[in-house]
Amino acid sequence: MSFEETLATEKRKIEDKIKVFFDQYSQPGTFYNQFLYQFYSDLAKYLLQGGKRLRPVSLVVMYKGLGGNNEDIYNLAISVELLHNASLVHDDIIDHDLVRRGHPSFHAFYSDWFSKNLRQYSEQEDFGLAMGILGGNLLVDLGQQAIIQTGFDQNEKLKALTYYLMAYKELIDGVTAESYLQSLPLEKVSEDDYLAMIRGKTAALFEKSILIGAFLADRQEKYKDELSKFATLLGQAFQIRDDILGVFGDPTKTGKSVEGDIREGKKTLLAIYGVKNAEFVKLYGKQDISKDEIARVRQILRESGALEKTKEKALDLATSASEILKDIELNETAYNFFNELIKFVQERVI
Repeated sequence: MSFEETLATEKRKIEDKIKVFFDQYSQPGTFYNQFLYQFYSDLAKYLLQGGKRLRPVSLVVMYKGLGGNNEDIYNLAISVELLHNASLVHDDIIDHDLVRRGHPSFHAFYSDWFSKNLRQYSEQEDFGLAMGILGGNLLVDLGQQAIIQTGFDQNEKLKALTYYLMAYKELIDGVTAESYLQSLPLEKVSEDDYLAMIRGKTAALFEKSILIGAFLADRQEKYKDELSKFATLLGQAFQIRDDILGVFGDPTKTGKSVEGDIREGKKTLLAIYGVKNAEFVKLYGKQDISKDEIARVRQILRESGALEKTKEKALDLATSASEILKDIELNETAYNFFNELIKFVQERVI
């Protein structure tokens, strides 16, 4: 089975399990308030309106690749997708992003909903933000419930929960570090600062997803260190490519604006490599930056070599991940999947 076929097949199973998981919150008598039914339903819609599902699919494929055969793995795997989406809901609040996957971000959706349904009763301007914060928090909790409700034994569930909570903490550490770095002048932020930050913000959840799948298949965790390094390197490469797409991507494919990072002056590796250009520093993050100036920022990143250097860094990380993968004894389907995933990260346009 090809990478695309494996991803599509496993993604479909994951999304089916997400639907089933949220069905339990649509039963009569579940809630005392009618709005709560809508809130949970809107969270489910948010999860299902797009996304590659790479984290839960990687968890499942690693589990099967090391010999696991319990179909309950799909019910457990949705936990990391719930946690991932919790981080997206909160990220969009922090970054003031109104669009996610071509749709309104969760807090923007509820700001609009409030205007249409409750404005005549209230002046609660921050309703959308409140729903975003609560929705993200709820998804973190639901991710833990997804693990607890499975049929794996107590020790297995405890280990999965431990990795889940480790990922959650490291993710928060990464986003906290990002918020701090964002407040610094660009020239004060180093490549090492950036790589450490994205290790928590992005790579940690991918790493722990892989480790959960591996542990549930092999309680001895024979490849724990190798898998941790592999997933961390690949997660960092993924984020670097994501940052490139945030400036040079196609919004019709990514579902995100290619102006937001430039307007915000986001501390990405692209920007760190471009900092030696005085004109770039002047324009990057400029409050009232024009369309022409945004185009000029992109031109500088290309002509200065910053874009190419950033691509090379992502390639180096992905290549190192590929070398580690060779030493891990997976079945053919899993090995091919992760090998092709590395290529996907290197070449991704979405």
